[in-house]
Parts: sequence; structure tokens; C-alpha cells
Amino acid sequence: MSIKPIKAQYYCNNIEHCSNARAHKLFTKSYANKCGVCAQPLLFARWHFSFVTSFSWVLCLSTLAALSYPYFFPKEYENITFSSVKTEVQESNAVVEVTLHRTTNIDLVQQIELITEDGTAKAAEDYRALDIALQFQPGEVQKSINIPIIPDSDVYENNEMFYIKLKNVKGQPSHIVMIVEAGVNKDLVEKSSLLVSNLSALAADLSNDLKQLEILGNYLSTKENPKANLVKNYRDTQDNIQRAREKYIVLFNEALDLDPNVLRNTLDSHLEALKKQQFHTQYEATTVMKAQLLDYLSSRVSNSPKWLEELGEVVKLEVKANNNGSVI
Repeated sequence: MSIKPIKAQYYCNNIEHCSNARAHKLFTKSYANKCGVCAQPLLFARWHFSFVTSFSWVLCLSTLAALSYPYFFPKEYENITFSSVKTEVQESNAVVEVTLHRTTNIDLVQQIELITEDGTAKAAEDYRALDIALQFQPGEVQKSINIPIIPDSDVYENNEMFYIKLKNVKGQPSHIVMIVEAGVNKDLVEKSSLLVSNLSALAADLSNDLKQLEILGNYLSTKENPKANLVKNYRDTQDNIQRAREKYIVLFNEALDLDPNVLRNTLDSHLEALKKQQFHTQYEATTVMKAQLLDYLSSRVSNSPKWLEELGEVVKLEVKANNNGSVI
């Protein structure tokens, strides 16, 4: 059966020998293009229009159009609004409630498509993303939705926001949700900053002193009668390292009283600042110190010999001497 609404029809003109020709029968051209009785070639007669096939096509296309119309041309409502332009929520509340109002067509069922969209706040990090359909029943004029907020009160950062949009409402109105950060105790931030700054400088000093002690020790071991000023420098460096080591341990113990998350963020910020300023030695020493401190905060086990050994490997220098035999 052909599904074409217009078909070509053919006839056989072998009147003398073919019953089909004498009966003036019309055929749709066969695969062999020949008469089924006399095998003579068929000749074109006319175009035939099938009303049944055409109606079937019209019915099929109309049904397809009706089914696909909502997809390609979704219905847009004009009577749905947010109760306000912006909602502020404290991060510690963990949930934000947003309300929609319906102003007309209250007797109808209306399904509103709603989606969240990132702003400075990111889905899955700061809030739970939504992509839902909210249905107004006859008589309902107000609907509320709850969106979970993901607290990160151990992170010191600015307020953040995201958007709620109505996909099938004319103009796609949006609503701003402002997450007011709980933040952290300002005093803890200041104490962490001071501690990290002191430890960073101390780690860099220790790295330099340990390398200097190594160079002086190697050089003096090759001299039977080393110069007095070099011996004095060696002993002074030993004293400096001992004092710095004691202070290093004291500061590590003070870190136990601070918030570890605040401390970790402060360390990261300090390292970023050192990197931008290209303070290479202090950056490397602080990186080593950070690993030592975080390990100490979790284990509470002091290991100053190992700490000094690691800091001593930060500075890479070669032993050099001038013409007078002094270390340079």
C-alpha cells in the first residue's frame, strides 16, 4: 500500500491480445513496468489523487503538530510573581523560603516551571540546585518553595547570591537569594593571621640559618686554624637556631587554641601572597611549615629534629669562598 496522496496510473494498449487492455484497466506501475497478462510495457495514463491517503496525512500531521506544539511553543503565564525581588537568608539557617503569588486565573490549574541559576553562589557548594514544576490548584493564590543552603561557616568569605527563575512565565522573572555569610570570629581570624605571619618569617629564618650552619660547618672542618670570626659566626648561628627552634615549638602549641579551618585558610592566603610577591625562599619554607603544622594539629606529636631537617633542605646553596678563604 502506497502512502503517497498522488499516484501515477498506467494502462496496457495491447487491445488485440490483452484482456486488461480491452477492459481499459488502470494500474500503478509495477516493479517490472510491464502488463501482468501480456507482458507489454505499460504506458502513462494520468495522475490519481487519493482522498483517503490525503486525509490520513492531514490527520497524522495535525496530531503531530498538536502534540509537539507545547514543546516548541510552551505556554507562558503572565499572572505569576515573586512576593519580593530579593530574599536574604542567614547561612546558618540552612534553608531559604521563597513565595510565589498568583494574581489572576485563580480557578485554573497552572503548572509553573522553576529553576535555580548560579550567581556568586555555586550549586552543590553553597546551595542545592532545583529544577522543578510547581502546580497551582484551583483556588490557590500562593505557593512557597524551600531551597537548602549548604553552610560553610568555617570559611571566611563575602556574602554570595544565586537566582530563581520562572521558565514558563512571560519575561522569565527572576528572584535574587542573598546568602548572608555566618563568617568566623574576627578575633580568631586576626590571631590566625598573626600566628601564620610569625611562623612564616621564622620558618624562612630557620631555613637560611640551617643552610648557613651547614656551609660554615663544612668549611671549618677543612681548616686547622679557622678564622676567629668564622668560628664566632658558626656559634652565633647555632644559638640563633636553638632560640628559633624553641619559639617555633611555642607557636605550634599556640596554634592548638585556634580554629583549624580558619588556620588552614589563613595559611593558603599567606602562601598566595608570598607567591605573588615572589618571595621564593619564604614561600618554600612556609609550604614546609604548613605541612608540619597541619600534621601537628592532627597528631599532637612534636618532632622538632625532623622539622629542622626539612626546613634545612629548603635553601639550596653551594659552598663558595673568596680569595681570603672567607665563606661567601
